[in-house]
Amino acid sequence: MTSWLNEIDLDPSDPPIRMGVRTLGDRPWLVQDENEKSELDLKANLTRDDSSEVFLALPGSEAAGEEVCSLITAGGRQLISNEEGLHPLERAGLSIQEDLCLMQRKEDRWILAAASLCFPSRWRLSEKIGREMSDVHGPVDGYPEILKKKVNSLMDRLSNSPVWRRNWFIHPDPNLHQPERPENGDPIIESSHVQNDLFLRSERQTLRSLNATGWILFTIKIEQTSLGELVIERKTDFVKWLMNVSPEGSLHKGIQPKQKIEILRSLEL
Repeated sequence: MTSWLNEIDLDPSDPPIRMGVRTLGDRPWLVQDENEKSELDLKANLTRDDSSEVFLALPGSEAAGEEVCSLITAGGRQLISNEEGLHPLERAGLSIQEDLCLMQRKEDRWILAAASLCFPSRWRLSEKIGREMSDVHGPVDGYPEILKKKVNSLMDRLSNSPVWRRNWFIHPDPNLHQPERPENGDPIIESSHVQNDLFLRSERQTLRSLNATGWILFTIKIEQTSLGELVIERKTDFVKWLMNVSPEGSLHKGIQPKQKIEILRSLEL
């Protein structure tokens, strides 16, 4: 079984937007799995591609980036060589599977000050750098009204001990590098193909404060599998979610009404 599938929240009564932050417990801070080599190779290739936008940083973020490098090596991981004089956060991001974002406290808000973002889930770094968290999550319906104050409060209270959360979406595109939202929305996949051609995409996120005052490290590990794998492992839970989730909750996960019908047909419901 794909172990992280047990961590996917399939409670249809939960609001579409929730923080769901938990302590790590005995879970690792960083993930190292069978996809490490291919993902690090892809990160390196994206970095060499001038058309890809995978790293941006505001001035003054170097010291916080150095601390991130130290955290990675303290955890027993190795950094890539730095012959090219990379920003320390970019070096860190190219050394591990996670994408890395540095948030900085500016007056009464947290802004995105630097990011090594090779595997975005439909957002572009240049549109978010230097903006506060509510703007970074701008495409998420309800974020400013529901979560802005809660997230700012959470970030103010973070310690050096990481916390984690997980979200999930259904996409027809299995590519890790997805900076764009489809202009006309996702295509509708017919029932005979949904379990192979739709993909469960999840972000395993961690947050922790740094020793440098006013800085937070946000890590994002993309994990994904076919919708069919979810059906095999958690069909009862998934069917319950489909049958009871609100229209808003379904759309938030990337499932349009017509696509939901096709998924239900594939399950013979």
